[in-house]
Amino acid sequence: MKPVITDVGQFIIHVNEIDYLFFPSFFNMTKIGNPEKIVEIFSTVFGEINNSNFKQVMQYVDKTLEACCETDCSVITGYIKGEDELNNVEPAIPIEDKLVLAQHLLKHGLIGEIPPKKTSDDTDYSNEFHAKKFVYLAVAHLGMKEIDAWNMSMTAFQEAMEAKFPNNDKDIISQDDYDSAMSYADSIVGLTL
Repeated sequence: MKPVITDVGQFIIHVNEIDYLFFPSFFNMTKIGNPEKIVEIFSTVFGEINNSNFKQVMQYVDKTLEACCETDCSVITGYIKGEDELNNVEPAIPIEDKLVLAQHLLKHGLIGEIPPKKTSDDTDYSNEFHAKKFVYLAVAHLGMKEIDAWNMSMTAFQEAMEAKFPNNDKDIISQDDYDSAMSYADSIVGLTL
């Protein structure tokens, strides 16, 4: 089995002598659904859970786990078996753990886990996630092969972009901080407007 890089969201669950590798690559994120569905699943899995939406949340959790595992992981998500009489086979891990693992995969696959850069601009919300945008940014700016870019997680993409294009403005203050400092300086020297 290839090495697991937990820093970019990968993990293994070992059940009944079998290792199940979970990896939140851009490609696996696209298996969750269309761009709008991906964002819907993300917000539902990270949102408030109550009696009215519990079943939907758990369906999205299982969908995320299944999309990020290359092998059949129904032993982990739980399943129904039988022909004449259907029986529910409980998952190998607790429901709470499945939720945390799905959140981990979605976070690393969609938003990444490196600290955001300081900016005075507000970030725009999008109700869609287009994995191919990040794949082709990796191809164009990082010189990666397309197949390798599809196998990146968002965390890995962000780390690679930061390494290639370091944030050189770490000591530059935001516009709001600059305006505040200038107002204070003007008041000190008697130049208030």
